[in-house]
Amino acid sequence: MRILLVEDDAMVSKLYQSKFDLERFETIIASNGQEALDKLPSNPDLILLDLMMPVMDGFEFLEKVKKDPKYAKIPVIVLSILGQEADIKKAQKLGAIDYFVKEEVTPGQVVERIRQHFPQKP
Repeated sequence: MRILLVEDDAMVSKLYQSKFDLERFETIIASNGQEALDKLPSNPDLILLDLMMPVMDGFEFLEKVKKDPKYAKIPVIVLSILGQEADIKKAQKLGAIDYFVKEEVTPGQVVERIRQHFPQKP
């Protein structure tokens, strides 16, 4: 499985990349929404998206991805510090299939949920 991890915090990126490596997931890292748009041609199976980032935030990125027919079917899971119901609903309305609040989950729990969404992927 190839995951595009869009996260501006280098420590968080390293933490998730280490976990994904253990799970044999290929990880592509982008530190903001614009960089992530540039990396979409790498054909990820899943996008794990932070919302609060410089240059282009996650909401704007999500909106652009879901409007582009080439990338609209790529599932997006949000992993953010934003936990307000309004933020969760906005992300879901824009097309996110799942939403995690960073402080409430471990990388292992995120991997478990990814496997629930993609049982056929190794």
